[in-house]
Amino acid sequence: MEIRAADFESERLPLSRLSQVAAVVCLGYAALPFLHPPLESPVLVLPGFLFVLPVSPSSLAAIWVTLLVISGMDWILQGRGDSPPLRSRMVHWPLPALVAWALSVPLGTLQVGPQWWLVFGLGSALLIAVMAAEYVVAGHVGAGQFWAYITLTAVSFALFLILAMTLRTTGTRLYLQWLVLIPAVVLIVLRHLYLRLAERWAWEWAVVVGLLMVQVSTGLHYLPLKPLSYGLILTGIAYSLTSLAGALEEGRPWRSAWVEPVVMLSVLLILAFVLER
Repeated sequence: MEIRAADFESERLPLSRLSQVAAVVCLGYAALPFLHPPLESPVLVLPGFLFVLPVSPSSLAAIWVTLLVISGMDWILQGRGDSPPLRSRMVHWPLPALVAWALSVPLGTLQVGPQWWLVFGLGSALLIAVMAAEYVVAGHVGAGQFWAYITLTAVSFALFLILAMTLRTTGTRLYLQWLVLIPAVVLIVLRHLYLRLAERWAWEWAVVVGLLMVQVSTGLHYLPLKPLSYGLILTGIAYSLTSLAGALEEGRPWRSAWVEPVVMLSVLLILAFVLER
């Protein structure tokens, strides 16, 4: 009984720490629209190519907010009764950092208005949900593990959809889309498979999915697709590949492993086609 009580106490969310971190991060997001001092973007000139890396106050502020989320997530995890070591805590940094960075992209590009406030409100709620889910997952105990896993998976691919839509809406150049989407999908695949495969890193699958997404995003970039359709297609392919990788790594036979990926991909492709009309 003493072990069960200790596990229960360690799994309880430290609401005080979580609320403080959320308040500081939301304050950082709220400052993004008011940062407008001009900055010179670095330019890389190669034979036949001109690469311009856009540097803006909002992008620098996004890095700052992401670092705040990492430090805040670590501080929240240190409040656990079992006091996990640094190496164990680092596993739970990437996804909240990805969420924070992904939200800063639309918040830094949209004009302040109803759409901006909607993204701000929903995004902040998603970030808090992810940090809470990571805290629960870190405990390895309790019935909340399943729901935390579902939350992390759903939020991860929802944010990938938001990223793809935002980049399409702003007309970002293809190589800049690669710099945003590919690291994001690699992190999402790694985290999803790590949770699904009992804490085993599947780097080979993450690299394979990342390379395939480079090819898919390149082809879709030149098609006259609406941002939502573009994002749904990319998200459907990314989720299907990740789900198939997890099923194969679990040793499921091929005749059953392909069912969920094909069904989800078909649903999202049909939805993208309907919304494109």
